Amino acid sequence: MKLDDMKKESECTLTLSESNDGIGRFLLIGVMNFDSVIPLNLRANELFPEYTSITIDLSGVTYVNSAGLALLLEWKRKADLANRTMEIVGAPKKLLNIARVSEIETILSF
Repeated sequence: MKLDDMKKESECTLTLSESNDGIGRFLLIGVMNFDSVIPLNLRANELFPEYTSITIDLSGVTYVNSAGLALLLEWKRKADLANRTMEIVGAPKKLLNIARVSEIETILSF
């Protein structure tokens, strides 16, 4: 496998799909792993602050590991500190399983 092919397999995008009265709905598409979480977090730092409520749609996530779960926990921590509500929808089954095994599924309210 070529390096460019491996890089594409680790890409994930975070885009604003809908905005209304301080509420932002964001769509994640691609792979949430150790390679993608830092760029995703930087993108979220640009997008999230202007909203009082955010919904993160994970239905486009094709692969996720514990790094993806850690990123969601970080976003939840930042949301709580900013008095911002955060909802997660469309979570892949693998993410739900990782959260359940880690006993943190109630923190993220899938």
